[in-house]
Amino acid sequence: MTSVQQFYKGSTILISGATGFLGHILLEKTLRTLQPRKVYLLIRKKKGLDAQQRLREMMRGVVFDRVRSLSSVAKVEAVEVDSSRPDLALDAETRRQLEEEVEIVFQLAASVSFNESLETALRENVQNNLHLYELVKSMENLQAAMQVSTIYSNCDLKTIGEKVYNGVGFGGYNSILKLLRGLDDKEKEVLTPFILKGLPNTYTFAKKCIESQIEQEFSHLPFGIFRPPGITTTYREPLVGWINNLYGAGGYVLPLIFGLYSAFYVDNATVLMLAPVDYCANALLLSASDVARNFNNRGSDIPVYNYTGNYCPNAGDMYKYLTEGLPVPQRYIYRHFMHTRTSNETRYRFAMQLMRVHASALDQIRIMTGQRPGIRKAIDRALQMTNKSRPLTVTKWDIENANIRRIQQNLDPKERKMFNCDLGSVDWRQHFAGFIPGIKKYVLKMA
Repeated sequence: MTSVQQFYKGSTILISGATGFLGHILLEKTLRTLQPRKVYLLIRKKKGLDAQQRLREMMRGVVFDRVRSLSSVAKVEAVEVDSSRPDLALDAETRRQLEEEVEIVFQLAASVSFNESLETALRENVQNNLHLYELVKSMENLQAAMQVSTIYSNCDLKTIGEKVYNGVGFGGYNSILKLLRGLDDKEKEVLTPFILKGLPNTYTFAKKCIESQIEQEFSHLPFGIFRPPGITTTYREPLVGWINNLYGAGGYVLPLIFGLYSAFYVDNATVLMLAPVDYCANALLLSASDVARNFNNRGSDIPVYNYTGNYCPNAGDMYKYLTEGLPVPQRYIYRHFMHTRTSNETRYRFAMQLMRVHASALDQIRIMTGQRPGIRKAIDRALQMTNKSRPLTVTKWDIENANIRRIQQNLDPKERKMFNCDLGSVDWRQHFAGFIPGIKKYVLKMA
């Protein structure tokens, strides 16, 4: 048994956000390889389903095919919460149980929409996190608590170090909340760009805020901050090409799947920061064990793990690899005739209009053939999301990742294989060629 496995064996783990994309893979890996004593999942009621029903529905998914027969599945317990409440809506007995038993916490729950209002983003990605951390403060045997952030939380900087940046502005998170409460919706909309400053959307700003709050309020505890890049489909585990959402890169490929003219605001030479979801889960598990191992010897700063590197292909090659996942005629049509990739504003705006006109025309054809329209609506949403992430596709950063490299260097061969997170080992051409088939199979349920 490896030292990492030894750390997790017999432990009690709490995961907030296990029903999400990364959460699925983190839970599956934990059950399959780590032999925990207990895994508590904080799950909110949604669409008429309570926490137990959502857990049963999740465990029926293809991701858990390899673990359903294992005894470790019986160790999973759903705990229904309302994260908007300071007490999480936990009864006294459940709260006491969590405070006494939990040793390792993973906070993955987040709203990942780039289009939310600032107030909503701060509520979902800061305030609700802090409600959980008030519980974490009372955990008697806490060894590690990991906040999953994003490598883009400080993308307004050219160099991103493995540290927390506290320059939120406007007096900090609490002052911003007070300010927003005194404004009407129009005033909030006008003020938001000034608060965000150089950050491209409310999601990245909220992640910057939660990092700052953790540094200010919880540096005396074994906390760590994990910053993944954009997350793509599974590379190897537990199966190849799985994904369950259209966020991030998923939104970019929708037009290709629908057969639409496509507009991409991108510099072909830019190396995008991306990582397979199973590699992210492995890196997160390794980072948590590192936090626990070094807590007593660290300084007052919260350890930060920037999980990225210059291993991905550039945007031009990535597009070529993505189109390899299309049928042969469609592949060549898209490469040569049906798309515009540019960082020229005028060309991009013209291409967007072509894209919208094409989507509207296809909707009309669907109406005439008795089908439901909706392509234009989906494309408008995708364009709105991609427009709010435009700096991410034309900017190059210098990113420090010494902590991740140190962890990888200290792994023995068995650990390196079991918890592979070396982005240099990914066959990116093969990986991206499976991206569109994965979206079609697991998200759109297309044959």
